[in-house]
Amino acid sequence: MKSGVVAAAWLGLGFACAAVPAKAQDDGLAFAAAIAPEQAFEVCFKPDAIAAAQCAMDKCKKAAGGSDECIITSACGRGWSGSMGLTTGEVHWTETVCGAPNEAAVISALTAFCKGQAKYAQECYLASVWNEQGKEKQIEKTLNPKKLK
Repeated sequence: MKSGVVAAAWLGLGFACAAVPAKAQDDGLAFAAAIAPEQAFEVCFKPDAIAAAQCAMDKCKKAAGGSDECIITSACGRGWSGSMGLTTGEVHWTETVCGAPNEAAVISALTAFCKGQAKYAQECYLASVWNEQGKEKQIEKTLNPKKLK
Protein backbone atom coordinates (compact mmCIF):
# COMPACT_ATOMS: atom_id res chain seq x y z
CA MET A 1 0.00 0.00 0.00
CA LYS A 2 2.76 2.46 0.96
CA SER A 3 4.66 1.86 -2.28
CA GLY A 4 1.47 2.51 -4.24
CA VAL A 5 1.02 5.84 -2.45
CA VAL A 6 4.63 6.79 -3.12
CA ALA A 7 4.28 5.79 -6.77
CA ALA A 8 1.09 7.85 -7.08
CA ALA A 9 2.83 10.82 -5.46
CA TRP A 10 5.73 10.57 -7.90
CA LEU A 11 3.32 10.25 -10.82
CA GLY A 12 1.46 13.32 -9.60
CA LEU A 13 4.76 15.16 -9.22
CA GLY A 14 5.64 14.25 -12.79
CA PHE A 15 2.39 15.77 -14.05
CA ALA A 16 2.87 18.84 -11.86
CA CYS A 17 6.42 19.34 -13.06
CA ALA A 18 5.31 18.95 -16.65
CA ALA A 19 3.03 21.95 -16.16
CA VAL A 20 5.93 24.22 -15.14
CA PRO A 21 9.37 24.64 -16.62
CA ALA A 22 11.55 21.83 -15.26
CA LYS A 23 14.60 24.07 -15.21
CA ALA A 24 14.60 27.06 -12.90
CA GLN A 25 14.99 30.51 -14.40
CA ASP A 26 18.43 32.12 -14.21
CA ASP A 27 17.29 34.18 -11.22
CA GLY A 28 16.27 31.28 -9.00
CA LEU A 29 16.36 27.64 -8.01
CA ALA A 30 13.69 24.95 -8.08
CA PHE A 31 12.13 23.96 -4.73
CA ALA A 32 10.80 20.67 -3.39
CA ALA A 33 9.56 19.53 0.02
CA ALA A 34 9.16 15.98 1.30
CA ILE A 35 7.52 14.73 4.47
CA ALA A 36 7.26 11.50 6.40
CA PRO A 37 4.26 12.00 8.70
CA GLU A 38 5.29 12.59 12.33
CA GLN A 39 8.90 11.75 11.37
CA ALA A 40 10.60 14.21 9.02
CA PHE A 41 10.21 17.33 6.91
CA GLU A 42 12.94 18.22 4.43
CA VAL A 43 13.38 20.74 1.61
CA CYS A 44 15.89 21.10 -1.22
CA PHE A 45 16.80 23.70 -3.81
CA LYS A 46 18.35 22.51 -7.06
CA PRO A 47 18.61 23.71 -10.68
CA ASP A 48 15.43 21.82 -11.67
CA ALA A 49 12.29 20.50 -9.96
CA ILE A 50 13.09 16.82 -10.54
CA ALA A 51 16.53 17.14 -8.92
CA ALA A 52 15.04 19.14 -6.03
CA ALA A 53 12.36 16.46 -5.49
CA GLN A 54 14.91 13.64 -5.51
CA CYS A 55 17.10 15.54 -3.07
CA ALA A 56 14.15 16.22 -0.71
CA MET A 57 13.12 12.55 -0.84
CA ASP A 58 16.67 11.40 -0.10
CA LYS A 59 17.00 13.81 2.85
CA CYS A 60 13.56 12.80 4.15
CA LYS A 61 14.34 9.09 4.04
CA LYS A 62 17.63 9.67 5.85
CA ALA A 63 16.01 11.88 8.51
CA ALA A 64 13.19 9.34 9.00
CA GLY A 65 15.60 6.44 9.48
CA GLY A 66 15.08 4.96 6.03
CA SER A 67 11.30 5.24 6.17
CA ASP A 68 9.40 4.46 2.97
CA GLU A 69 6.64 6.85 4.10
CA CYS A 70 8.26 9.97 2.61
CA ILE A 71 6.19 11.78 0.01
CA ILE A 72 6.72 14.97 -1.98
CA THR A 73 4.31 17.65 -0.76
CA SER A 74 5.28 20.33 -3.27
CA ALA A 75 7.72 21.06 -6.06
CA CYS A 76 8.09 24.14 -8.23
CA GLY A 77 10.48 25.19 -10.96
CA ARG A 78 10.94 28.61 -9.38
CA GLY A 79 9.46 31.19 -7.04
CA TRP A 80 9.23 31.87 -3.33
CA SER A 81 8.29 29.01 -1.00
CA GLY A 82 7.07 28.62 2.55
CA SER A 83 6.16 26.12 5.25
CA MET A 84 3.57 26.04 8.00
CA GLY A 85 2.93 23.57 10.80
CA LEU A 86 -0.65 22.73 11.75
CA THR A 87 -2.07 20.85 14.71
CA THR A 88 -5.42 19.47 15.76
CA GLY A 89 -4.05 19.08 19.28
CA GLU A 90 -3.32 15.41 18.66
CA VAL A 91 -2.05 15.29 15.08
CA HIS A 92 0.65 17.58 13.68
CA TRP A 93 1.54 18.05 10.02
CA THR A 94 3.42 20.45 7.76
CA GLU A 95 2.05 22.18 4.67
CA THR A 96 4.11 23.94 2.02
CA VAL A 97 3.48 26.34 -0.82
CA CYS A 98 5.81 27.23 -3.63
CA GLY A 99 5.96 29.22 -6.84
CA ALA A 100 4.86 32.51 -5.27
CA PRO A 101 6.11 35.83 -6.69
CA ASN A 102 7.28 37.22 -3.32
CA GLU A 103 7.34 36.77 0.47
CA ALA A 104 4.02 38.53 1.01
CA ALA A 105 2.30 36.15 -1.42
CA VAL A 106 3.71 33.12 0.44
CA ILE A 107 2.50 34.42 3.81
CA SER A 108 -0.89 35.29 2.32
CA ALA A 109 -1.25 31.79 0.81
CA LEU A 110 -0.26 30.06 4.06
CA THR A 111 -2.62 32.29 6.07
CA ALA A 112 -5.49 31.53 3.68
CA PHE A 113 -4.75 27.81 3.94
CA CYS A 114 -4.73 28.07 7.75
CA LYS A 115 -8.12 29.82 7.66
CA GLY A 116 -9.45 27.03 5.45
CA GLN A 117 -8.45 24.48 8.08
CA ALA A 118 -10.48 26.14 10.87
CA LYS A 119 -12.80 23.14 11.14
CA TYR A 120 -9.89 20.82 11.99
CA ALA A 121 -6.82 22.74 13.10
CA GLN A 122 -6.40 24.41 16.48
CA GLU A 123 -3.24 26.24 15.56
CA CYS A 124 -1.09 27.13 12.56
CA TYR A 125 2.57 28.03 12.88
CA LEU A 126 4.05 30.02 10.01
CA ALA A 127 7.58 28.66 10.15
CA SER A 128 9.74 29.77 7.22
CA VAL A 129 9.84 31.34 3.79
CA TRP A 130 12.56 30.82 1.21
CA ASN A 131 13.40 33.23 -1.57
CA GLU A 132 14.11 32.15 -5.16
CA GLN A 133 17.77 31.50 -4.31
CA GLY A 134 16.85 29.22 -1.38
CA LYS A 135 17.70 31.68 1.41
CA GLU A 136 15.53 30.91 4.44
CA LYS A 137 13.82 33.52 6.61
CA GLN A 138 12.26 32.38 9.90
CA ILE A 139 8.72 33.75 10.32
CA GLU A 140 7.80 32.08 13.64
CA LYS A 141 4.22 33.37 13.81
CA THR A 142 1.35 31.47 15.42
CA LEU A 143 -2.18 31.82 14.02
CA ASN A 144 -5.52 30.67 15.39
CA PRO A 145 -7.47 29.53 12.30
CA LYS A 146 -10.80 30.08 14.04
CA LYS A 147 -10.00 33.80 14.56
CA LEU A 148 -8.83 34.60 11.03
CA LYS A 149 -11.18 36.76 8.97
